[in-house]
Amino acid sequence: MRLFVCAAGIALAIAARPGAVSASGPVSVYALVDKVTFEPNAEKPERIRISGVFITYQAMLGQPGGGNARQYSAPQRGTLYFALAGNEELARREWADLQSVAGTRQVVAFGSSFSGKWRVWKPEEEAKEPDDYPMGIGVVKMNADHPRAKALLDFKDR
Repeated sequence: MRLFVCAAGIALAIAARPGAVSASGPVSVYALVDKVTFEPNAEKPERIRISGVFITYQAMLGQPGGGNARQYSAPQRGTLYFALAGNEELARREWADLQSVAGTRQVVAFGSSFSGKWRVWKPEEEAKEPDDYPMGIGVVKMNADHPRAKALLDFKDR
């Protein structure tokens, strides 16, 4: 929990300025978490399913001029499915932080865009293969007036 509070100040300063750059790169996921499920159990989880509404950072490969662009997705309802990768103790603490905000309508940000790829599974899909958990800035509570937090809070299922 100490990481949760400590990282909050740093990450909020970064996230409040959309053009800001940090050593860990842009936030990989903004989330409005409805439910968290640990696998195989909550005592020593190896995988996590996070259900809710998400905005994710995406690399857009093969842009004109041979470059790559990066952008955030539109809000999308679904499930993120992650497995431990790297610092397991730190990841489990972040997972506990994610569980603590589930169902509260508190928007959080986590992960670094440089830590890999992830998929938002649609509600009707069965998440089968977990992605590596994207370690980065910790789990940071976002102010409701932040543009991405507002987009998540205003999202209506279609």
